[in-house]
Amino acid sequence: MHICDLLDPRAISLGCSIKTKEQAINMLVDLVSNTDCLSDKERFRTAVFEREQKVSTGLGAGVAIPHAKSAGVKRPALAAMVVPEGVDFESLDGQPSKLFFLIASPHQASDAHLDVLARLSTLLVSEEFRDTLINCQSVDSFLKIINAAEKNEIEKDKKQEIIEEEQKENPDSADHSYTLVAVTACPAGLSHTYMAAEALENKAKEMGITIKVETDGAAGNRNRLLPEDIAKSKGVIVAADRIVDMDRFIGKPLVRVGVVDGVRRPQELIEQALDPKCPRYQTGVINSSSSLFMRLYRHLMSGMTYIMPIVACAGILSALARFELIQGTQIGFFLDRIGYSVGTLLFPILSAFIAFSIRGRTALVAGFAGGVMADLGSSGVIGAVINGFIAGGVSLLVTNFASKFLRGHDAIVGLLLYPVTGSLFTSAIALFFTNIPAELINTYIQNFIQESPTSILVVVGAILGGMMSADMGGPFNKVAYAVGVLLLADCIPELGPGGLIMASVMAGGMVPPLAAGISCALIPQVYSDSEKKHALSAIGKGCVFITEGVIPFLSVDMLKMKIACIISSATAGALSMYFRSSACAPHGGIFVIPLFENVIGYAIALGIASTVGAFLFALIHLYHQKKEK
Repeated sequence: MHICDLLDPRAISLGCSIKTKEQAINMLVDLVSNTDCLSDKERFRTAVFEREQKVSTGLGAGVAIPHAKSAGVKRPALAAMVVPEGVDFESLDGQPSKLFFLIASPHQASDAHLDVLARLSTLLVSEEFRDTLINCQSVDSFLKIINAAEKNEIEKDKKQEIIEEEQKENPDSADHSYTLVAVTACPAGLSHTYMAAEALENKAKEMGITIKVETDGAAGNRNRLLPEDIAKSKGVIVAADRIVDMDRFIGKPLVRVGVVDGVRRPQELIEQALDPKCPRYQTGVINSSSSLFMRLYRHLMSGMTYIMPIVACAGILSALARFELIQGTQIGFFLDRIGYSVGTLLFPILSAFIAFSIRGRTALVAGFAGGVMADLGSSGVIGAVINGFIAGGVSLLVTNFASKFLRGHDAIVGLLLYPVTGSLFTSAIALFFTNIPAELINTYIQNFIQESPTSILVVVGAILGGMMSADMGGPFNKVAYAVGVLLLADCIPELGPGGLIMASVMAGGMVPPLAAGISCALIPQVYSDSEKKHALSAIGKGCVFITEGVIPFLSVDMLKMKIACIISSATAGALSMYFRSSACAPHGGIFVIPLFENVIGYAIALGIASTVGAFLFALIHLYHQKKEK
């Protein structure tokens, strides 16, 4: 398979006049849809915008490669676009993007098509190749240039395969002496993984340094580093935005950065890895460009990811058991026992996977012990979180000790030392130090929510609701949602004070797409044809708590529309608190609302807030129309 097998001429547009990032993405999605590769165009569009919220795919040097995996994609495809004047795509180098490739990938992608996407990513590292495409005058020429460059790349890959096969047949002749070794990996495993690898390889060659780069992408782990490669290298570069196997690098000078830094700063990373002062990797203590706050935040999010389905399961089953029709019956008792039993796992699992994020499997048992201690000590979710971090820290110290003084006893260390020592130290610290202050903080938060006057709770609901649409997937959104989930987990399986917070958060997330869809349906004359097509989709996404359903409506005036979203979301959060509606699950929208406490009040809150938002959206679109005239 070749690049042009995925890049249909109908999905190429040259000489475009695009002014904003949102318009560029919408244009690319429309182009790729011309090839009938999408089963749900709007679902894929939403996935692309969601991916863009995490980190910009504007790679710099005039190139942007937006991409997403989505169930809305029937078969893999590409779209290409050239904007001679450039677009501000929030690129890492601050320069406008002129050359765009959109990657549409299904969830179950074949190795053949992933190889093609990897090849495209490596080709785009070449400045000559990029400039030739940007200055291309016809679609036919555009495709010919890609075909010619790809042919050369395939020949180079074949030569490398022959060398590798010869090395497999004659291991003794293989040269494992590399100055540096590296690993690249991005969350989607598509473009960034291979572009970072190519950038590091090219810069190393330019500097007269040998390097072997392992690409941990969607197509699998390619060019895997062998123990001999690592042993003989002088340093390691890990440019990855997800977990990679790190223990193999213990004792080696190591630089740990995000995958985008591998694309943008290859020379700086190489120099850092070869610097005699470069820190050596020792069981989790690494040279990382991430701030301490961001590392702690990622560990917390790791724990939250694992408890969300447990919170939902325990909350929904317990809520069902309280229905009047089955309450007190054998069915009700059965559902209540399951909900309660599942709910008892919340704190241990939260703590365990925070610890796991810090130090891997060696910290799991210590993390479970921390969660159990939080439950026994009544320190709630605050104690579970703190004890999870303590368990991770204890495990770091224990594994450090074991790696220095107990080498050659891996079985005993893994089965006895790590779990027993980690559990004892974590439990002791929790019992004598952390449980008491954590219990005080947890009790204060619970009492604050329960005893505060309605006016204070309305303000809290408005703030959390507004945060849900402030950046849609960004830090404000994630913090608000995390607060809701954690406080809900603290009271599950009952409908406690945390349920009030979670209900406000969910309302804040549901309203923007509901408002956009309703406004478009009721006042269609102020909306474009493209926006009208999104109306029903937006309403559907709003109903199931997918805030990003409003994104296609934001391109008219991003700032004003975001303010309208925040106002409507804040209204929803405030009214939800006013009516004392309480959620039993962290997600689900209309599918779980019937199980809420004060369902009628919650429905009124959503209705009023959606009306406010619909009115504001219509005003902004009407103002924009008049301004254009």
